[in-house]
Amino acid sequence: MTLPMTDRPRVRRTSPVDEPLGTALRYNYADAFEVTLPDGDRRSAEQILRAGLQGAPAALRSTILVVHRHVLRFQLGLLSSPSHVLGWRITLSEPDVARLEISGPLIDAVLVARRIGDRRARLTTFVVFRRPTLAKLVFPFVAPVHRRVAAYLMQRAAH
Repeated sequence: MTLPMTDRPRVRRTSPVDEPLGTALRYNYADAFEVTLPDGDRRSAEQILRAGLQGAPAALRSTILVVHRHVLRFQLGLLSSPSHVLGWRITLSEPDVARLEISGPLIDAVLVARRIGDRRARLTTFVVFRRPTLAKLVFPFVAPVHRRVAAYLMQRAAH
C-alpha cells in the first residue's frame, strides 16, 4: 500500500526518551513523531490520537487491523468505544496526554499521545518483546512500515 504524499503539516521524528510515561518500560524498540498543530487547535491528546487512527482511510485502517491481529497477534479489544481506540485499551486520558496499551503472545506495545504546548503533538511508541526469538523475526519487517504509517497518521491528525 502506498501512502499519498500531502502538503499537510510536516512530521518530525524525535527522541522517545523524552516521554516520561515510557521510562519505566524495559522496551526493545521505541520511536516518536512530532507534528505542528494548526492555530486554535484545542483537541485533547486522545482526540488527536483518535483522529489519526480512526480517521485513517478505510483501506489503511483495515490493513492496520490485519497486521495487528494476524502478524503481531495482538489481542484486540473493541475497535471503537470510549475505552478503546482501534482495539487498543485506553489506560490514561487527560487533556494533554493519552496512553494506549495492547498485548499479544509476541509483543506488548504502548502508544503515548502528548500535547506539547498549544501547537505541537507527539506520538511515542514503545514495544516490548514477550517472546524475543520470534519477535525479532517479525518486527524488523513491521518496524519500517510502522514508522511510515505513524508519521502519516500524525500528519492527518494534525490537519
